[in-house]
Amino acid sequence: MNKTLSRGEDLYDGSVFKILMEYEVARSNRYPAPLSLIQIEIISTAIDEKTRSAAPFLFASALNSHLRSVDIPSNTGNRFKILLPTTNEAGARAVCERLLSVFRTKFNTQDGTSIAFTINIGCTTHSGGESLTNEILLEKSETALKQAILKGP
Repeated sequence: MNKTLSRGEDLYDGSVFKILMEYEVARSNRYPAPLSLIQIEIISTAIDEKTRSAAPFLFASALNSHLRSVDIPSNTGNRFKILLPTTNEAGARAVCERLLSVFRTKFNTQDGTSIAFTINIGCTTHSGGESLTNEILLEKSETALKQAILKGP
């Protein structure tokens, strides 16, 4: 079992994620190893506006508790990206399935209200080597997310 590290609700912002992604892509170019990128779009269902506004933070906290310490999560609003170093297609599928399973249940907030998430996941994997670029990973995972959105939750 892989070691997990709960980072609370802290995720990398876009600029730090970009730097870390560039580093991981360069490493995967030099020492060919698989690299996966997951993009998630969340829709929260909550009764009041206060709970809906807290949804990304609650999602981030739950997400972090189910990732490895080497995984690189980031978010912008209701969109999340997770870079999975040294993770092949089977590993990325396992992460996606685990996340779908985790977010099928309702979550309770500290004030006693509950919130449920509907998530759409797009994922891509590259085996590494010189043909890997940031743009390829981002473009393919974005396309996969768009397909997931078209299929519905």
